[in-house]
Parts: sequence; C-alpha cells; structure tokens
Amino acid sequence: MVFPGRLSTGCYVCRRRKVKCDGARPACRRCVTHGRQCTGYPDAFAFREYKATKKPQAGKAAARKRTKKTTDGEQPANGSTSPSAAVSDQYGTDTRLIPTKSPSTPPSPPAAITPCLEWQSLCYFFHQHVLPTEKSPCEGHLAFLPELYQEKGNDPSLRHAILSVSYLSLFNTARVNELYVNARKHYGVALKSLTASLSNRETSTQDETFAAALFLSMFMDLSGERQGAVNPHIPGICSLMHLRGRPERSSKYARKLFGWAFTQIQIQAVANNQFAYACLPASINMVYNPDYVLRSGIITSMISEFCQGASEFRRTEHNYPPTARARLLHSILGRAYFIMEQINIWDEAVPKHWKRQFVVPGMGHVNHAEQAASPDPWTPCFLAVVQAAQILYLLHVFECWEKFVPFASAINDEHIEHYPVETFSGIDDRIRSLIEVICDTVTYTLGHVTPNHEFQLHPHSKLANGYTLLWPMWVVVNSGLATADQLTLCRLALQCVGSTMGCRVASVLCADGRPEEPRSSILEQSSMTRSLTAVQ
Repeated sequence: MVFPGRLSTGCYVCRRRKVKCDGARPACRRCVTHGRQCTGYPDAFAFREYKATKKPQAGKAAARKRTKKTTDGEQPANGSTSPSAAVSDQYGTDTRLIPTKSPSTPPSPPAAITPCLEWQSLCYFFHQHVLPTEKSPCEGHLAFLPELYQEKGNDPSLRHAILSVSYLSLFNTARVNELYVNARKHYGVALKSLTASLSNRETSTQDETFAAALFLSMFMDLSGERQGAVNPHIPGICSLMHLRGRPERSSKYARKLFGWAFTQIQIQAVANNQFAYACLPASINMVYNPDYVLRSGIITSMISEFCQGASEFRRTEHNYPPTARARLLHSILGRAYFIMEQINIWDEAVPKHWKRQFVVPGMGHVNHAEQAASPDPWTPCFLAVVQAAQILYLLHVFECWEKFVPFASAINDEHIEHYPVETFSGIDDRIRSLIEVICDTVTYTLGHVTPNHEFQLHPHSKLANGYTLLWPMWVVVNSGLATADQLTLCRLALQCVGSTMGCRVASVLCADGRPEEPRSSILEQSSMTRSLTAVQ
C-alpha cells in the first residue's frame, strides 16, 4: 500500500553523506556551496509491504470490548461515540471490520473498501502518467484523468480499461504475477464491455467509450504483445474519431481526449504507413479558427494524405512516360509546398511559452538536477510528436523532389508554377534541426547517456514522458540523418523505456528498427544539387 509516513526530502548526495539538506530546487545550496553535482531528489511515491498482525494487542482487545457493549445498546457514560461509529456517521457507511451480534446474515464489506493491490496499481499509474501543468497543450498528459475517473468511473468499460493498464504498469515494475493476472482479467472484461457500448448508437459516442478504447490501446503498448508495429486498436479509435466529429461540439472531455489520441495514434500511423488512420474527419479539417493543438492534428492529417499520395506514386511511377511523370511529381510537390507553408504559419503562431520549449538546453549548459526539476517536462514531449511528423513528411518530400529534378526539363509550359528552389534544397538541414530538438528533448525530460554508454534516467522522469517520446525517438533512429551520438541516445533511451520503465513496445521498436543506407550519403551522392541551377 502507499507509504503513509514522511520520507526524507534531501537530495541523493546529502542523504548519502548523511548531512542536512535544505531541499532547494533544482540543486540544493549545500551541493552548490561545496562544488558538488546535485543529482536530484528521490521519488516521493513509495511502497511498503503490509502484513496483518496475527495476535491482537491489549489495546485492540479493549476496543473490541467497547464495541461489543455499544452493539448491545450500552452507550458510553460521557455521551461520546466510538471511533468506528464516528466514521460510520461521517461517511454514511459502516466501515467496522469487527463482527457484531446480529441474527441476520453477516454484513457485506462496504463498497469503499477495495483490495490493496488495486489501490497500489491505480496510485502508481496516476503517479507515472498524470502530468498536470498550467501552460501546456491538452493541459498536460492525462491531466483530466482523475476527474474523468471520478465522474465516469462507474462505466464498466472505462473502469476495467483503466484497471487493466494500472495493474500492467505496476507489474512491469514489480514483476508480481498476481498483478499480471489481474491486468489480463480486467483487459478481457473491458473488451467485452466496450463491445457492448459500441453496439449502442448512444453510448458509442460517449467520452467514457472513447477513453476506454484509448486505454486499451495503451495496454497493448505497455504489454508489447501486438503483432507488428501497428497497434490493433488504432482502426477502432480512428472510427470513433470520425463518428464523434468535432471535439468542441461533443462533450466536456472531447477536446482533451482528442489531444491524447493525437499523441497516441497519429504519429505511429504515419510512421507505419497506415496513413488512413491518421486522417481526421472532414468536420475537424474544416473547423474555423482551430486552436494550436487542433491545428497540429489537422496539419498531421495533411501530412498523412501527402505521404499516402507520394507512396502511391512511387508504386506506379513506372507506368507513366517522362512528361506525365514530371507533371504528377510537380502536382505532388505543389501539395508539399502548401503543407510547408502551413507548418511555417503554425510555427509562427505558437504561443511564446511553447516557443521557449523548442530551444532546450543541451547537456553542456545545465546540470542533470536542473533538467530533472523542469517545471514543464510535458510540453517539449508533445512538441516532439509534432516535430517527428514533420520529419517523416520532409523525408517523403525529399524523395519526390529528387525524382522530379531529372524530369523537370520535360515540362515546357510557361503557365506552370515554379516553386522556389531553396524551399526544397534545404530539406536535409531542416530535418537535422528537428532531430537535434527531439534529442535535446529526450535529454531534457527523460535522461542522458553516461560515459559508460548507459542510459541514466532523471530522478523525476515519468513513464508518461517516455511513452510520449517513443515514436519521435523511433523516427530519429530510422531517419538516416541522425549523428552517431543521436542514434546512441535514442536507441539506449528506447531500451531503457522498454526494460526499466516498463513500456514493452519500446523494446519491440528497438528490435524492429529498419536498417537502411544513411540518407546523409544519399544526399551527398544525389544529382539534385547538381541540377538546382538548371531548374531555377
């Protein structure tokens, strides 16, 4: 159960040296004064084993005698009530565990009392995945979950879905078999309840139904048991998004659930060439004056449509003569040019407190304790998802541009629009810049690589950060433009998230990395740079 006592609030260094620590953040004054590196503070969430006492103590025996007298109708002389009666009067539920004299059947345990493992699992899951923040997209990762669970926790599909991921999260850390059995049990019940909810037109569009589907998708990621890299719940989540329509027109939690769904399914759908599942409904794409979170989802939907068209062209390009091939590529690049302008507009319109997250301090400018104590570790992770989608988009654009350059002279139309060459010629530098920001985000919010080539987590890093950065790190590893240090960072971070933090799909992504020729060498050998002047 959750440790009720008070743990030491000192940093790791002061606790090891057994000296008093003032608890200053990000680094304590004692460490700063003596020139030591303050390595942060221990996690406030701790467990201790609970063992029931077999032999009752004298105080407990006296309490049982007083309880027996009270149940026989004898009130205390001073007119006060017993502690158990006071609790019963306060909460309206008899929480006494001592049997009373009653001719009827024994009283059933109150609904408020739940198994200890359930509360341990829920507390651990909320501690690791709920990241509230004041100024952040979607109000932080699953910041709405406590309120949603309190309001909608009676819904069987939502309740069992949350319990399934809670048990599984704790099992991945504690490795207690009973936790895994309970996780699988609740997962099966949640699937059955969700099927019943989806069969009803009214319940299929409710927040609790959509949230249950998202939690079941998270279950597959935490377990790492899915076949291939694509999550099997993505098609259903995509269908629910189309069924629900615009988030702001649906319900209380609709927009927050949309933001969570964006970070959970859109980027991995594009990364796995499942572009249809990343495309948003027309009602969302046509929304007037969308906010920044919704706008990022709309741009990712545009990116998905573009990547799908580019992939289809590559499969059928040999069927077209040079002139037709050049015109098709010109049309595809026109769409790419429009999306690139939309990305630039989104970047310029991002709020100032978001823009500060783009420039993340590197390892040489700030110590690890200051990184770990960041007041907002969630916003950079969300922005990393957006940046990963842009990397995938730019890689497709570069391949189309490289194919277009040799055939550009085949188009002899004065009325055709010619795009600025510099827009496409600097794609490689733009990709490298995005990769650098994502890697800085990993170092800033998750951990760093030690001199022994091991990944060390920050003391305050949460599984929510590692879970959100899964696909951005995978994109960096498979981009072909990352440096050796960036590849090492993201690979070791994925392994750490999979083994230490317990998100098993990270280990699957490490094993399923797509080895290919580095794109840096492709860029150097490409004929694109030799033909830029002629095209211009």
